[in-house]
Amino acid sequence: MIRNCRGQTKEWGGRLPVALVFPEEESLALSTLGWQRVYKDLGHNNLFYVERFFWDRKSGKAKCPDSDKTLADFPLICFSLNFEGDFLTLINILKAENIPITASERSDWPLIMAGGPIAFLNPFPVIPSLDFLFVGESEGRFVAISEVIGNAWLKGNSVSQVIASISGLPGIMIYGQQQKVKKQIFLTAEGYLDSPCHSTFVSRASVFRDSFLMEINRGCPYGCRFCAAGFIYRPPRKSKTQDLKNLVQKVNPRKVGLVGTALTDWEDLFSFLTWLHKRKVKFSLSSLRADGLDRKFLEFLRRSGTRSITLAVEGVSSRLRRAMNKHFSSEKFFRAVELISEMQFNTLKLYFILGLPGESDKDFHDLAHFLEMLEQARKKGMGRKKKGVDLISISASMFVPKPWTPLQWSPMDKEEVFLEKVRRIKKMCAQYKGLRFQAEKPFSSRIQGLLSKGDEKVHDLLVLASENDNNWRKALKMWSGNIEDYIGSELSVEKDFVWDTIDLGVDRRYLIREFDKYKKEMLTSPCPDEPCPSCRRCGMDKFLSDSSFPERRPAALTSGKKDFPDGN
Repeated sequence: MIRNCRGQTKEWGGRLPVALVFPEEESLALSTLGWQRVYKDLGHNNLFYVERFFWDRKSGKAKCPDSDKTLADFPLICFSLNFEGDFLTLINILKAENIPITASERSDWPLIMAGGPIAFLNPFPVIPSLDFLFVGESEGRFVAISEVIGNAWLKGNSVSQVIASISGLPGIMIYGQQQKVKKQIFLTAEGYLDSPCHSTFVSRASVFRDSFLMEINRGCPYGCRFCAAGFIYRPPRKSKTQDLKNLVQKVNPRKVGLVGTALTDWEDLFSFLTWLHKRKVKFSLSSLRADGLDRKFLEFLRRSGTRSITLAVEGVSSRLRRAMNKHFSSEKFFRAVELISEMQFNTLKLYFILGLPGESDKDFHDLAHFLEMLEQARKKGMGRKKKGVDLISISASMFVPKPWTPLQWSPMDKEEVFLEKVRRIKKMCAQYKGLRFQAEKPFSSRIQGLLSKGDEKVHDLLVLASENDNNWRKALKMWSGNIEDYIGSELSVEKDFVWDTIDLGVDRRYLIREFDKYKKEMLTSPCPDEPCPSCRRCGMDKFLSDSSFPERRPAALTSGKKDFPDGN
C-alpha cells in the first residue's frame, strides 16, 4: 500500500503534491500539448507542487525525470489518457507502486484521477481504477477543482470527504454516479482559442525534436464520419495569428511545429510561414490537405527545407471517400502529386483506411485505377528530367469505430479478412517502382476497437492482461466476455452506449442522420466559418447556450467561488 502523504506538509512547503503522469514514453509526452498545458497551469499556482512522470518501459514503472521522487510520494496522481492503449499502462503503473488497482479497494490517499481526450470518448473500461475523471479541455475548470482537493488535503480531510466535496462539480465523473456529465470547454465569443496551447518543454527527446509546438486550431470543420476529432472537439476553433507571433517573439525558438487539423485551410498559413522563414525559424506541419497545395505554396515549402509531404487519402475508392464525408478532389490530389514530383520532394506519404463499412471488390478495382493515376501523375511531374519524388510510401490502417462518430455503430473486419485485403493491395503496389506499401497488424487494431467501444466489463480483461505479462491473446481466452459482442456486427442505432452519459454537445440524432448519409454516400458541408452556433445542425447551439457558459468562457473564471467549495 502506498504510504500516507498527509504528514509531509512541511516538506512540500504547505502545497499539495501532484504527480502528473503521462502513461507513454517521454517522447510522446513532450509532443502532447494538453498534458503540458495542465503542467504549466498547476505549476504556476502556489497551492501545488507538481512533478511530471513518464512510463519507463524497461523498469515497468512511471519515472520522474526531474527528481528521485516516486508516485508513492504524491497524494494526488493525475493520469493524462490520450490513447486506449493507456488503459493497460495505467493499471501496470498502479501495480508497480503497490496501489490497489480499483478505487473500491482504496480507502486512503492517494487520490487517482484522469483526464485527456479519452475522457471525451469512452473512459469506461478503465474507470473502475479511478476515483474520479475530469471531462474537459485543459483550460477549463480543472485548476479550480484541484484547488478544492488541495485545500481539503491541507486540512487533513479524508479521500471520501474530498470525493463528496467535488461530486457534482462541472466536468466531474465519479464511477457509480450515473448523472449526465457535461464536457467543459474554453470558447471566446468570437470563436477563437483565447490562449493557444504550446510547448512547456522543448527537447531533443521529443518526437518533434527540438521543436516549439503551437496549437493552430482545435477540432475540424469537415466532420469526416470515421474521425473522432471532428466531433469531440466541436465547435472547431483557431488561434489568433497575432497571439502565435507574440509567442514566437517571446520564446525565440529555432524551430516551430504547427499542430492542428487541415492546416492548409487556415487563411494565414502561408503568410505566417513566410514570417517565420524571414526570422530564420524552421518549421514543420502536422496536417495538410491536397486541395491546399498549389505551386506557390509547394515551392515555398521546398525552398524552406521541407523534404517530405504527407497526405491522408483514407478511403480506397472515391465512393468510400464520399461516404465518409472526406470532401476529396481527385483532380486536385493528382495535380498536387504532379507538383510534388516535379519539385523532387524526397518522400510522399499516403494514408489509407481498410475495412470501412460497405467496402467491396468494386472499391478495390477503383484503388487499382487510383494507383495507375498516381504513377501517371508522378511521371508527368518528372518531365524530361526523369527525376521526381524518390519514394511514395503508402500505409494502411484498420478501421476502428470510435465513440461519438456516425460510424460508432459499425463493425470491424476479422483479422483474416483484413490480411487478405493487405495481400491484395501489396500485389497492386508491387508493379510500381518506388512505391512502398505497409499495413498495421490487425490484432492490435481489434483490441483498440474493443477498448474504444468497451464498458466496465472490459476492466476485468485489462486486469487479466496485466496479470499475464500484457498478453492480450491469453487474456481474451480467460475473459468471461466476448470481443465479438462489441465489434463483431453492426449495432442498432437504438442501442444505448455507456458513453451516452457524457454530454459533448453533439446531438445523437445528428449522428444517426450522418450514419444514414454514409450509407447513401451523401456529403455534408463543413462547419461554417462563422462562430458556432451559426448553423444549428449538430446540437452545439443548445449546448453553448446553456447557462453554464457565461460569456462563453470557462465557468471557473466567471462563475465565482460558489461553484467550488473549499473542501470543508
